[in-house]
Amino acid sequence: MITGSQIQSLVDLLEERRVFLHHACQLIDFESYLSLGGIPSRALLESKQVKFTEFQTDAIDRKNSVWDKVFVNLADFGESFARGDRSVPNPYGPILFQILPSALLETSDVAVCLRSAGAQGFNRERESLTTVKEIDRLFLHPNNVLPFPKRRMIKFGDRLQAEFENPNAQTPEVSCTVSSGVVSMQRVKFVRVDPYVVNNQRLRNWADKIKQEYSVQFPIYERNRFQNSRGLLYNQIAERIGEELPSLSAIVQDSTCSPLLREWAEQITGLEWQFQRYAKYLRDGTLEPMRAGMMSSEQQVNG
Repeated sequence: MITGSQIQSLVDLLEERRVFLHHACQLIDFESYLSLGGIPSRALLESKQVKFTEFQTDAIDRKNSVWDKVFVNLADFGESFARGDRSVPNPYGPILFQILPSALLETSDVAVCLRSAGAQGFNRERESLTTVKEIDRLFLHPNNVLPFPKRRMIKFGDRLQAEFENPNAQTPEVSCTVSSGVVSMQRVKFVRVDPYVVNNQRLRNWADKIKQEYSVQFPIYERNRFQNSRGLLYNQIAERIGEELPSLSAIVQDSTCSPLLREWAEQITGLEWQFQRYAKYLRDGTLEPMRAGMMSSEQQVNG
């Protein structure tokens, strides 16, 4: 566990590496976050009786004593899909907060673990890395390497297992204890939104509208720097997600789906569980609210 003066040392390391913290959420959670003034724990969302997307791991998060923790990540988990890798979009949501490392100064402890807190038998205190030097080993390259983006690259899967001689290591995850239950919105550098359009309404415009209601200052961008066919896939997937969630094999066999969508589904057939989780969270937390909502003409797709 990282505590006391080690937290400042961890912030220093992340700033040297030009690493930001990341937290993704759905649309209904985004509005609740802004109403609470920051990135909250799920315990705070529950106690304040605001809307949030139910996760399949909620019960085990309670069991593993992390329900009251604020979670962030060291990487943008939506980036791999956006650049064309064989993956699904970020299961936790299409709205991504990029947060300054100094947000960790609001915490009383930081646990950087090698697997998800939603895993069976997870023990936060026992599994947390204990020194900043250990955390530095999560990165693929030295912190003085050029170009700068290489400094941010994280080890995953086999590389992480080999580095820490831990067969259970999969993906680094950061959980924090915050006395208020929320990391201040003032620590948010910007928000990046996946390019979904529902009923001719952009998700980015929904997020902008909510932002205006709460008078927060961070900018909101649409994820569009990857100029490839993935930009089309977001909405083709969303159109296929309805009350009954499709399987990847059903998409592959559905002749009404585009060749692009069917090819992607076939490429990731081994990720069925991850796809189902992504699809359910997206439907419940973002697509259904957008399908049911109304926006003014100024906030339509061309806004």
